[in-house]
Amino acid sequence: MIDTSLDSTNFYFLIAVFQGFVLSCIIIFRFKNSMPNLFFGILVFLFSLSLLHLILEESVQAFNSKFPIPMEFSLSYGPLAYFHVLYIKNPMRIFKWKDFLHFLPSLLLDGVFFTLLFTYIRFNTDWAYSNISFIQKLALIMGLIGMVQIIIYTYLIYRESITSKNLLIEFKTVRRWLKYLIISWCFLVGFLIFAIPIALFFIKNIDENSSYFYKPLGIILGLFIYFLGYLYLLKYLKVIENYSNRMLRIHFSENDLRQKKEELLYVLTKDELYRDSELTISKLATHLGWPTNNLSRIINDTLHTTFIDLINSYRVEAFKKNLINNDNEKYSILGLSEKSGFNSKTSFYRVFKKETGMTPSEYLNSLH
Repeated sequence: MIDTSLDSTNFYFLIAVFQGFVLSCIIIFRFKNSMPNLFFGILVFLFSLSLLHLILEESVQAFNSKFPIPMEFSLSYGPLAYFHVLYIKNPMRIFKWKDFLHFLPSLLLDGVFFTLLFTYIRFNTDWAYSNISFIQKLALIMGLIGMVQIIIYTYLIYRESITSKNLLIEFKTVRRWLKYLIISWCFLVGFLIFAIPIALFFIKNIDENSSYFYKPLGIILGLFIYFLGYLYLLKYLKVIENYSNRMLRIHFSENDLRQKKEELLYVLTKDELYRDSELTISKLATHLGWPTNNLSRIINDTLHTTFIDLINSYRVEAFKKNLINNDNEKYSILGLSEKSGFNSKTSFYRVFKKETGMTPSEYLNSLH
């Protein structure tokens, strides 16, 4: 290794490391009982730890043999981001023992394997210097494995993101955060795809040109810490917290909530319950076989409206269809409104004006 000393680049990298450690602590400990925050906070911490390891490895000759404790757990990046997304989508998800399998490669390779390797190098320095090219090649192969793993998890994150449904009012903001996360992973993958094969090809000259690899990698890690860390903390953390809390409050996962929403809309359309002028939320809940408070929350959180406004919107649409139906020519406007579910002229005119911006007569004239 070249002794680069603590130059200006490393100094700025150290500032990023310090910022990352502080950010991760704030995200994890200030906002407790949040699995998305836990996984993302650990991710920011590992980015910072990896950047610190990069600085020390380039600044201190034979650092790994002097400090044979792994500091870089890059094989955990993908799983942490993946579970961060999974718990955003389904806050009720329970972390199971089989989920630890996602972190097993990092434990075995990043942890156990490199601990044994660095310890062996510490007590066999002559062997290490005579096989420096082999050790560097081994490290780059590990980087190649990490790159493949990150590509796989980037796809998994993307798949989970595009299958997220527009259920709650915070959805658009949550989807925007997931998009930033995916774009950031693509930058990291793009750099590794470009850099690792070049490093393997010029393996004999990697010591003399190590700055061409470690400085761009350090910049990317620093941008991850600053861009993703601060962006999440300042703009998206509270929104995701609200999103998760509301999902928990109605006691449904995203898939369950989507199915309930579709079932509600299907029943309203198929059975035309809105035509009942005496329809209440309790009667609709009984028809569906749901608790009334769950129905109210599903309407509020997935359709972003109230029960009354939802039913009235169906009644207005039914009135419009009845108006152009030749079979209904014998009915007056008031008669058609009653057929659509309205029980008074006053409420009908008020609701119709609110929904369409026109009175029923004006709407009828616009058709002609």
